[in-house]
Amino acid sequence: MIVEENPRRMLVVRVLAFAALVMLAIAYVSPTWWVSLKAPQYPEAAFPQGIAIHFHMDGVFNGCQKVEVTERSAEEEALNCKHEMDAINHYVGMYPIAAGGPVERVLSPFVFTLLGLMIVVFVVPGARRRTIVMTVGGVVIGAWMSVSLFTEGGHKYLSPNYVIDVVSTMDLEPDEYESWSGMEMMVQGYDEALGRYFRERDVIEKAVSTMTMATQVSYAALIGALLLLVWGVGRNKVIYWLTILMPILLPVFFIVDYAAWLWWFGHSLHEMGAFTLKPFMPTVFGQGKVAQFYTYSYPHYGYGLLVASSVVLGLAALLRRKHMIESGDDS
Repeated sequence: MIVEENPRRMLVVRVLAFAALVMLAIAYVSPTWWVSLKAPQYPEAAFPQGIAIHFHMDGVFNGCQKVEVTERSAEEEALNCKHEMDAINHYVGMYPIAAGGPVERVLSPFVFTLLGLMIVVFVVPGARRRTIVMTVGGVVIGAWMSVSLFTEGGHKYLSPNYVIDVVSTMDLEPDEYESWSGMEMMVQGYDEALGRYFRERDVIEKAVSTMTMATQVSYAALIGALLLLVWGVGRNKVIYWLTILMPILLPVFFIVDYAAWLWWFGHSLHEMGAFTLKPFMPTVFGQGKVAQFYTYSYPHYGYGLLVASSVVLGLAALLRRKHMIESGDDS
């Protein structure tokens, strides 16, 4: 009976892993979280969603839609609520939205590709095959990341949504950023965001230098993770199980990172704001209030896909563990 069930169980594990991989890929190109501001000066008839923005893994985008009304013709295009929210926030000394998560956004395609590769490696049969798949995939990811970040014109190999987010926020023409590497695009976008309303160059340059170093350290850490996985995925059980544990924990990592950046925004208020607020923690989940604004912060369907992927991978991991315990089989 066990002999008959083992192959069937591993087939289920691989089907679950494939389903999780598809959900992870869709989640990457989907809105993960949404935030909205509502106030009396933004009536519901004109702003049914409030001043809304959508957080993606590779950028922050307009969450407002065109308003359809019978009294007049429909708007030609939706209000850019990302710009509107930046304009509102700067009155209380808050930095533009683009100042948050610059490292995470530029590195997101490589991180998600690595997580996808780890899921694949988890279900590949045999230590030698796992090592080969991890080695080939690791070389591709490492080369792609290096070329994107550090070569002239390397931004072309980054997430298209990330590039659109940065250059549209900076209002750039294609010839103005054609030669930028991915690192240059991150630096220029971050510099512009910090200096859009508050122009203290010494503060901006120090922050840009810190974030540049953070990107370089994160790049080195990803290269180190690739090397560790190549070395250990076929010979070390702890490293092997990390290939499924890291994707499972992705929804947790997102919440922690999101909350940390919200804390930074609320505790980095510039003294040149038109209104003075005490440092505060913006709402991570649910409804809050800042001055006359009601704030709403909730997961979007992309986060639901991350959670579903995590649950499916958890089930796959349990079945895989049961298979290994009962059969001692590494296939």
